[in-house]
Amino acid sequence: MKIDWAPLAELTAPQNIERMSSGGDFPRPETSTLARNSGPNGEVAHSGRVPNAKWATVYVDEEKRDAVRDAMRDAYNAYETYAMGYDELQPLTKRGKNAFGGLGATVIDSLDTLWIMGLKDQYSRARNWVADRLHFDRNYEASVFETTIRVVGGLIAAHDLSGDEMYLAKCLDLVRHLKPAFSTETGIPYNIVNLKKGWAKNPTWSRGASTLAEFGTLQMEYIALSERTGDDEWRQLAESIVETVRKIRTQTGTPLGLYPLYLNPHRGTWENTHVSFGAMGDSWYEYLLKVWVQGGRTKAMKGWHDMWEESMRAMIDKLVFDGEEEGTKYVAEYNANHAVHKMDHLTCFVGGMLVLGSHGSDHEDEYMKVAAAITKMCWRMYSTQPTGIAPEFVNFQDKKMHVGGKFNIQRPEAIEAIFYMYRKTGDPVYREWAWEMFTNMRRHYRTETGWVGLKDVRSPNPGHDNTMQSFFLAETLKYFYLIFSDSDTINLDEWVLNTEAHPIRVMPRDKSDVGTN
Repeated sequence: MKIDWAPLAELTAPQNIERMSSGGDFPRPETSTLARNSGPNGEVAHSGRVPNAKWATVYVDEEKRDAVRDAMRDAYNAYETYAMGYDELQPLTKRGKNAFGGLGATVIDSLDTLWIMGLKDQYSRARNWVADRLHFDRNYEASVFETTIRVVGGLIAAHDLSGDEMYLAKCLDLVRHLKPAFSTETGIPYNIVNLKKGWAKNPTWSRGASTLAEFGTLQMEYIALSERTGDDEWRQLAESIVETVRKIRTQTGTPLGLYPLYLNPHRGTWENTHVSFGAMGDSWYEYLLKVWVQGGRTKAMKGWHDMWEESMRAMIDKLVFDGEEEGTKYVAEYNANHAVHKMDHLTCFVGGMLVLGSHGSDHEDEYMKVAAAITKMCWRMYSTQPTGIAPEFVNFQDKKMHVGGKFNIQRPEAIEAIFYMYRKTGDPVYREWAWEMFTNMRRHYRTETGWVGLKDVRSPNPGHDNTMQSFFLAETLKYFYLIFSDSDTINLDEWVLNTEAHPIRVMPRDKSDVGTN
C-alpha cells in the first residue's frame, strides 16, 4: 500500500470534525498558523489559534527532540531485528517474548509514535505487519484491560493519525473477541477472556472480583470506536459500566468519590475498602476526566465530569499530603479508614490529570498548585537517586521519602506529568527536568540490543532486567518527544491521549448514558 504522508507535517485537527463511517473519507489535518522554529527554544508566545486558549504556546527544541527521535529509532530497530511480531523484546538474550498473547503489542503500541516522529520506514513496515499478520482467533486468555489500552487504543490512534481504514477493521474484529467478557449480571466485565473460545473469568487472586482500573479503563476506546463506525453497541457497553458504578458509589464504605479496588461483577457489591491512585485504581479516575475531554467538554458529558470532580475533592482532602521539601506533595493510598503513606510511580499520572482537568475549571488555581507539587515530588523520586532514575514506589514517614520498590521498568507517569505541566505553563524548568531524566535513561537503559529497565536504582551500577516494555515506546519516549516539540504537535484542544498515550481525536458529543444524579 502507498501511504499518504501528508498529515505528518501537521497533527492538528480540522475545526469541524464529523463522525466517520467505516467507509468514509478521513478529514485531513489543517495547516497550523503557528510558525515552526520561529522563536528561540522554549519561548512562550501566543499564536491566536484557539480562542481564549489557556495552554501555553511553545516552540520546538530541535536538538533535544531529535535526540529522542534517535532513541525511538534505536529502540524500535532493535525490536524489529530480534523480536518482530512478538509482544516485547528481551534485549539481553536477543529474543522476543509474548506477554499479551502474541498480538504484537510493541508493533501496535509503536504505530502512532513512529507516525508522530516521522519514522516513515519503520511505520510502513509496522503497518504492513498489522495488515498481513495480526489476527485474534487465538487460544489465549487475554487481559481485557491490557488488550484494550494497547491494541484497541493503538489501532484507533493509528487510524486517527493516518486515516487508514484497515485499522478500524482490525479493531472491530478484536472487540468482537473481547465482547464475551461483558456477559455478567451487572455489565461489569470480567478481567480475562479467551479470544478463541469466548470463555471469560476473573483471576483467582481477585477472589472473583473485577478490578477498578481494569473495568474502568475501556471507555475512551469503545466510545471512539462507536463514533468512527456508527455502531453504538460499543459505547453502550462501556458507558453502562460507569452508570452502574455511579448508582452504587455511595455504598463503598469509603469517602464519597474514592472507589475501592474490587467490585463483584455478579452482585454489584464492593469487596473491600482499599483505595489507590496507583496500581489497580489509577486509570479509572483518569478516564472519568478524559471521556469528558474526548466528548468536547459538552453539557451532555457533565455526568462524567461531576464524578471526576467528586473524586478530586475527596483525593485532595483525604489523600494528598505535604512532603519534606517545600513545594512537594504526595498522594497516599487508603485502607480501613486511614491513609497508607505509599506512592507508586504509577500515581505520578495524577499531576498530569489535574493539569488537564484544571483547563477552564472553576478550581484551576487549586488544581494547578496541587499538580505542580505532586509533579515536583515525582521529579524528586528521580533526582534523589544515584542513577537519576526513580524506583517503582516510595514510602513516606514523617514526610520523608524512602525507596520501597527499588527497581524501575521504564514507566512514563513522571514525564507524563512534566509534559502536561510544561504544555500548561511554558515554564522552562520542566524541559530541564525532562532532559535530565532522558539523558539518565539513555545512560542506564540503553544496550547494543535494546533498552532495558533497572534492578536497583539506588546503586551506581543498577543492573539490567531483560525487558523493553512496549509502553516505553508508546508512552515514555512519546512524552519526551512531545515536551521538546511545539505546542501544535498533538494539540491538547484537539487530541486526548489514552492511558497508553495513544492520541484520539476530540469529537464533541450531544449524548451520554451516564447520568448526573
